Amino acid sequence: MKDEWRGFILQWVIPAGIFTVVLAFLFASFSADIKRETVTNYENSLINITSDYSKTVNTSIRATSSVGFAAAEVIEAGSLNQSGIKAALEAITDNTDAYLALLSDKNGKVISTSDEVTDISGLDYFEHILSQWSLEKFFVLDDGITGSKAYVLSIDVDDEKYEKLFIYYPLTGANTRKYVPVETEQDSMGFAMLIDDEGTIFSSTGSNESLITGQNLWDNVIKDVNASTLSRNRTRLKSGSTGSFEGKINNRKYFITYAPVGNSDFYLIVNYSNSNVTKQEKKLIGSSVAKLTWCTVLTGAFIILVTVLNLLRAIATQKNSTDLKDKANHDQLTGLKNKIATEREIKDYITEYPDTLAMLFIIDLDNFKKINDTMGHAFGDEVLRELGKNIGINFRVSDVIGRTGGDEFTIFLKNLKEDANCIREAQKLIYFFRHFQVGDYVKYSVTASIGAAVYPAHGADFETLYKAADAAVYKSKKRGKNQLSFYDDRDKTPEEVAEADAHHISLEREPSPELNDVKDDFKAMDVKEDFDLDDIPAKDGKEDW
Repeated sequence: MKDEWRGFILQWVIPAGIFTVVLAFLFASFSADIKRETVTNYENSLINITSDYSKTVNTSIRATSSVGFAAAEVIEAGSLNQSGIKAALEAITDNTDAYLALLSDKNGKVISTSDEVTDISGLDYFEHILSQWSLEKFFVLDDGITGSKAYVLSIDVDDEKYEKLFIYYPLTGANTRKYVPVETEQDSMGFAMLIDDEGTIFSSTGSNESLITGQNLWDNVIKDVNASTLSRNRTRLKSGSTGSFEGKINNRKYFITYAPVGNSDFYLIVNYSNSNVTKQEKKLIGSSVAKLTWCTVLTGAFIILVTVLNLLRAIATQKNSTDLKDKANHDQLTGLKNKIATEREIKDYITEYPDTLAMLFIIDLDNFKKINDTMGHAFGDEVLRELGKNIGINFRVSDVIGRTGGDEFTIFLKNLKEDANCIREAQKLIYFFRHFQVGDYVKYSVTASIGAAVYPAHGADFETLYKAADAAVYKSKKRGKNQLSFYDDRDKTPEEVAEADAHHISLEREPSPELNDVKDDFKAMDVKEDFDLDDIPAKDGKEDW
């Protein structure tokens, strides 16, 4: 009983304890991983939201540009008078977010959607337009007309008088908020900004819009960010990438995300309140860790339940499991290992000790079918039983002996040290069969054809070694049975090999007709002494050669 309890403790209690410790370690590790992944996933989701917002803004600007190009084509057709041109310009402001559209010549004389605007040559940025007449888009903090911040789209017009169509896209906080619906009450949730590639803020949805508009995001607005982080993110933003970092704006911490607005030269910045981000992350982490905790508790409870059930099963089935294991590995008739167990042990030994010397015998009982047919199957079983009982006496306990077929036995001798031992062990087996007899009143001699193969000389794996030994068995049968043959005939001189093979040739001749009467003569005998079953003819009167 002590051994049973010791086995149970080793098999279940200790592993369960170890598993519990491992489970606790994994719980702590997974909790840390969940926290990191939750934070990363949530922050990535905010970056994705900002990217989606930027695409919405870009869609609005592209729509404005498309309507502008369509209007330019109508004007270029040359069929419109001044009123018609003004109607085309009004179509731009009516169907897009643009608040102003005007058609200008090189001197600044314009036709505009506003009757009050007829000349823009006096505007501060008109000189810039003259120096870069091919400019397609630019920012202005004051359009000089309505005092608004604008993103100006410039479209070339192929007309005799007018050459440029200017469309003013609003950069007000209200317009930006329409496409970036970030909650801005007291900036508790966050706010958005639009900046150019140098970092100048042209629009902000926050409560401090008037304080930060026109300032440079990188130089004056963001605080408490080390120079390398700021430089890295600034470079990423200018290269058209999305990203995020943490910093202070107006003494409040924000999780700052950024994304380019299409292929334009300006960018969307969405600043999420750091406290709100942290709150959301803790909420998500708490939910994930709670699920992990339940999984861990259920797993632990399952382990305890399994351990208890296995304790009860171990107590009830200890003896039966031993018997079943023994039956699974042993031949029930002879008590030797069965074929599967024999092959497994030999393969395991070869794998574990590949550099040792070993030997494999395959024993095939001669004329066993004749024994069953002549003496009966009960006697045949007795032969197998006696062989299994006695053959192991000649070998070590560590050697592998098994019944691997109906009348086939396998012996694997381990660690033979030197080649001379191979011959010595073979002679022991020959001696055994020379004196092996079965029977209570009349002793019957049983012979065998034996094949021997040496490991690793005749095979470096089980399959090859077995084939070599089996070939040696066939050699013994060809030479007349009742003998042992090595795969390479190492136990014989060349003359002895020639003589054995010559004997095989003589056996191939047709047996004498007189042998057909041997069976009848044998039945008439009153047998009282030893004899060899090889002398018994088969039932049909012909010798089994």
